[in-house]
Amino acid sequence: MRDESHGQPARVPYVFPPFGTDAVADAIRARRANDTLLDLDGVLLNSVPLAAAWNEVGRVIRYKNTIPGDMRELLILRSAVLNRAAYQWIQHEPVGRAEGLTTAQLLAIRFAPPFTERINGAASATSDFNSALSPELAAALEFADWSTSAVRVPTNVYDNLRQFLNDKQMVEATATLGVYSMVSRVTVGLNVDGKMDVVVPVPQ
Repeated sequence: MRDESHGQPARVPYVFPPFGTDAVADAIRARRANDTLLDLDGVLLNSVPLAAAWNEVGRVIRYKNTIPGDMRELLILRSAVLNRAAYQWIQHEPVGRAEGLTTAQLLAIRFAPPFTERINGAASATSDFNSALSPELAAALEFADWSTSAVRVPTNVYDNLRQFLNDKQMVEATATLGVYSMVSRVTVGLNVDGKMDVVVPVPQ
């Protein structure tokens, strides 16, 4: 296990209890790569009950979700773009690639104009970006835009994604966006790893 010293400061101190001294921290470690706490975990552990609940919700969203992995990561990454949450993007771009998202698809997620711009006449640019996405992922991108930025999802946008997912998966997709919008707000609002004002990276 690597040293859990933090990177850049956040707006609150990082709390990294030594291994074996805190049951909640160790439960979070068990879900993380290399049993290592992230800077986000160090921020959340300022409130142990919140960190415990957060870990359980995160575990379900990541590992008990039945929507396809590439779609799940598209939803997470798109919410990072819309919320200007660089930390979230940096954590999930490698996961997205591992789930099968290509560089071209990541570029579409990163740069496709948000729905408000499409409404105002950027449809041709959107078509160019969507050409990198399957119909399922393009429908998920549109759904993510509405759910994240407008909250109220129009029926046609909902139905467009529903043709690819069952009712259980629609709940999971909507919940994934809700949870990761919460992640965005915590990581940006508390300046986790000093990334509050960092531009969301461009996939290479």
